[in-house]
Amino acid sequence: MPIQFDLARPGSLSPDEWRGIQTIAHDAYGEELKHRTQGEIDYLTAWTEPERFYESHVHPNSEVGKRYNPDQSYTRPRMALAIDGNDTIGFGYAANNVSGTPLQRTIKLLGTSKRYLWLREFAVQSDYQRRGIATHLARMLLMSGSIHQPATAYIWPDEIPFLAAPLRKAGFKPTGEQKVAIYGPDSDPVRQVRMLSKSVGATVTKLAR
Repeated sequence: MPIQFDLARPGSLSPDEWRGIQTIAHDAYGEELKHRTQGEIDYLTAWTEPERFYESHVHPNSEVGKRYNPDQSYTRPRMALAIDGNDTIGFGYAANNVSGTPLQRTIKLLGTSKRYLWLREFAVQSDYQRRGIATHLARMLLMSGSIHQPATAYIWPDEIPFLAAPLRKAGFKPTGEQKVAIYGPDSDPVRQVRMLSKSVGATVTKLAR
């Protein structure tokens, strides 16, 4: 049976399904970040805090002022799922994102030029990687946005170097960077780069080539 793909609301998934998704992320990062300790991978994926992992995806604004900057707002979170038989083997997550004062955020939500489609994360089980699954998940999430809406993604190029090239090929360009302690408050910060595509529609077209 071929792999099936589906869009889902984060809140429609059960706690067991969410733990399965968290396991995919935990294992994928562990496989890719072999130079990092188990404790660092656990912190990155909130492995010992499954409730927080669930809340941060179903209600991403719960992390505003904690993991995310205090002037941010997130709406319309959604998931793209890759399913083999009865098993979820990959996922992608996105939400709309605006920033600024409360009034600025309200105004930005009414338009598209400053209402970004934020591509938060993707993970695929190791046995299914390099089959184009993550690309298909990304295309699904992009197509769930508005055609003229800009899109953003954040990468750690010193940790996972290969992500920059496919993003650039899809039309994303770096627009800034900062140091972020993704492995815990006492860890050395890593370089986080913001990647921007000016148009969801243009990126979808490039991914289809």
